[in-house]
Amino acid sequence: MKLYSRIKTKPEDFVVEEISNLRPADEGKFHFVELRKRDVSTLEALRVISRFLKIPLKEIGFAGLKDRYAVTTQYLTVPASYEISDTCFRFTGKWQQVGSLDWNKESGFCIRVLGKVNRPLTLGDLKANRFTITVRNFEKNLRERFYRNYEIVKRYGFPNYFGEQRFGSVKSRDDFVLRYLLKGDYEGALRSYFFGKSTIDFWGDWRKLYKTLSPTLEEYEKDLIRGLMRGLTPEKAFRILPKNVRLMFNFAYQSFLWNEVLREYIEEKYPFVRVPFINNWKLSYYLEVYDIDRLRKLEIPYTGREFSPEDKVLKRALRKVFKKYGVKEEWFDREVGGMVVMTDGLRKAVVFPEGFKILEKTRSRIKLQFSLPSGSYATVLLRFLLKG
Repeated sequence: MKLYSRIKTKPEDFVVEEISNLRPADEGKFHFVELRKRDVSTLEALRVISRFLKIPLKEIGFAGLKDRYAVTTQYLTVPASYEISDTCFRFTGKWQQVGSLDWNKESGFCIRVLGKVNRPLTLGDLKANRFTITVRNFEKNLRERFYRNYEIVKRYGFPNYFGEQRFGSVKSRDDFVLRYLLKGDYEGALRSYFFGKSTIDFWGDWRKLYKTLSPTLEEYEKDLIRGLMRGLTPEKAFRILPKNVRLMFNFAYQSFLWNEVLREYIEEKYPFVRVPFINNWKLSYYLEVYDIDRLRKLEIPYTGREFSPEDKVLKRALRKVFKKYGVKEEWFDREVGGMVVMTDGLRKAVVFPEGFKILEKTRSRIKLQFSLPSGSYATVLLRFLLKG
């Protein structure tokens, strides 16, 4: 049974609460606003707020994107020069501003002004996320696996892989837009962006492409195809995409490589189990760790150019992954498509959930609660608990 059929039967089975670094006060340069939503993506909620309340999208600060098919609470900042008050929005084929929302069945969101702060929220600007998750179809063979893995996580934490949300721009297995960009193939990059590796017989007929895709496209994607229709080169058309969208292509590829390095590291050092991931990829989870104090401190670089690892096993894992996927050193810190890509940085190899506990359990379901630091993924933990 697929993971999401166990943890997302209903939006309220997956509850996420942002734990912010900011604390509201009576005075400040920005409104500090709570956004609570059900079955709506963060970006869609922001677009609705912008449209109805006449606040430019770029003026709304937020710390991260929260799951769509869930009930989530997060925080926004809006310059104090704009008027904003408590209100709700409901979606029933079209968006309506309403006084309240039925949280058991309606799709929509509410905003609540909590006070003022002196700086805007930016991406990653939060302490942690608290998850309350109901797992359904919790049959006997799953229970045995779950309790075994639950004890492993309490003792050793779990590998800090990037979760599937990081790979939304990957349309086909191993088909990364960034790889086309690094080769200077902007037409291939656009084709991968819209279709992955699918065969499209009308590629190049931009009018037909526009007519076919238009109902499902964002406005900037329509602008991109209109640019191709006007005769723009694929490179110039590509730059029509907002920079945050273009950067997703870099994040997706570097996150994939980072995951592969961590997987190789675990497989060389520890007893492990492989667990299915998206696109037929695999994630490997350790079952026992003999040097947990060392592993707890381990940070894995993205390229190793600026942060060269001292750990010999990690060095070998980096070399092996880069050789396997044809990663070239000349790609590091390179500028393509109006952005600098393949930059270095460090990410912790493992994460330990805080407040990890079982709230309820029956013969057919179990409810869990835990907190994870910003940038760590609940679905990565759940894959091990339920599949490992």
